[in-house]
Amino acid sequence: MKSLPSLPDDVKRALIVTHDVDWPLNGPGASHVLARRERFPPEVINKVIDEGFNPYYGIPKIMEIEEKFGIQSTFFFRPKYDDGGEVGQYDKIMRTLISRGWEIGLHTNNTATLEEVNLEKRLLERVAGKPVYGSRVHYLKVSENTFSNLAQSGIKYDSSLTFDKERIDPRNTGYLANNGLIVFPITFMDAYLFTYMGLTEETIIPFMVKMIEKFFASGIQIMTLLWHDNSIMMKGGRCYSELIKQLTANSNITFLKGIEAFELVQKQRTS
Repeated sequence: MKSLPSLPDDVKRALIVTHDVDWPLNGPGASHVLARRERFPPEVINKVIDEGFNPYYGIPKIMEIEEKFGIQSTFFFRPKYDDGGEVGQYDKIMRTLISRGWEIGLHTNNTATLEEVNLEKRLLERVAGKPVYGSRVHYLKVSENTFSNLAQSGIKYDSSLTFDKERIDPRNTGYLANNGLIVFPITFMDAYLFTYMGLTEETIIPFMVKMIEKFFASGIQIMTLLWHDNSIMMKGGRCYSELIKQLTANSNITFLKGIEAFELVQKQRTS
């Protein structure tokens, strides 16, 4: 991999905002949620028990938050889910996302062969009704041929790399080139923040605001945030609204979808 040139002068503090949709539309089922009830506030658990509510379906809530604060992001959808269902179950919400300006990306399950990548990409594009250009590998399982297979399939950028999951590492910032792809490492992931790094609802926002400012001040120009849609109603994950509120209060940060970041990089490389 090789590093690429700086961003344009008018975009020096950029945050790519992304979400992985890891679960089928009906979620993992009530028994799964109730076995993890400590992750949720009581009112959510009551809805699960009384109404069969699925708290893992967080896309509408994320849209509501982002519309409120004037940003848009990228949602990566898996073409096939663990229960055997396909991404077509998300047809209506995907079309709504696209029509209202969000981006749809490929959350591929298997990049071992070009054939598998092509199959998954076609499944997603058939539902989206348009080409998709961004990807993230499920569980971040990057293999030797991942980037070449993605590039050959027509994917333009990927965001599956993380060099260190136990701390916020400067290597997980910026962007790289590999096999013709632009690669945006994941700087912040909700799951890692609350597990490996041991942050809490009380500490996560001050920590992230401080780290983002520290990295920008050091000359880093672009970072990538991953916040899963299934965490938005969980303890910790529900801090997303306050996090975006505080970050958008800083008018010097440019919020980007993945494709917008890719286009900026491409423009800079060819200028």
